[in-house]
Amino acid sequence: MEHRPTHNRGPHQLPAGRHGLPRAFVISNQRERILDAVLQAASRGGYAAMRIEDVIAIAGVSRRTFYDHFANKEDAFLASYDLVLEQLLTGVSTAFATGDTWTSRVRRGLGAFLNLLAAEPMLAQVCVVEALAAGPRALERRTRAMRAFQDLLMPPIGDALATSTAPPVAIEAIVGGIYEVIYSRVTTQRTQELPTLLPSLLHSALLPFVGPDIAAAEYQRVRLTADARGASAT
Repeated sequence: MEHRPTHNRGPHQLPAGRHGLPRAFVISNQRERILDAVLQAASRGGYAAMRIEDVIAIAGVSRRTFYDHFANKEDAFLASYDLVLEQLLTGVSTAFATGDTWTSRVRRGLGAFLNLLAAEPMLAQVCVVEALAAGPRALERRTRAMRAFQDLLMPPIGDALATSTAPPVAIEAIVGGIYEVIYSRVTTQRTQELPTLLPSLLHSALLPFVGPDIAAAEYQRVRLTADARGASAT
């Protein structure tokens, strides 16, 4: 009996033929593979150069299967982008909630954001860089995500430490500035450096609201903690 070779099948691909798996699982598996392939293709060559042929080759699915799930490459990219944003916002929000003061919540949330991007350079490339090239619908999602981060960084009314007055546009400028700093690192393949920026970015985020003394104290706290971790690691 002749057997078809299976050595070219990736570990994420379903077996050929009748595998007996529920259709809901098959559909979910195919969709996840396509979304992962979109992230890989977009991060490697950029959204503009990404082709559906690249995606289906990486995912190991047919063109028909791709179109069963998505109308076009923009539709697939937006679905992938939504997953990335959800992962980032969940991670940041979870870390933010563990702080017992507003300054500690900002410190933990911002630290989580930088660490998540550094740990997943592919996601950082898609979220920070390629979304800018993916059209108006992607830009709308980016705007909503930045507003969500702005809400997290805004000090609550009556916070004991947030005594300095800052214009309403200050938080928008802070988040935009942080984004630009991150963008510069991602586009120059220095994503791994992002966690080291926490002291300086935290100082910038806190300064308009808590004043120079508290912002400087938080800067020193984070820098000393990072130095101690670096020393223990070596």
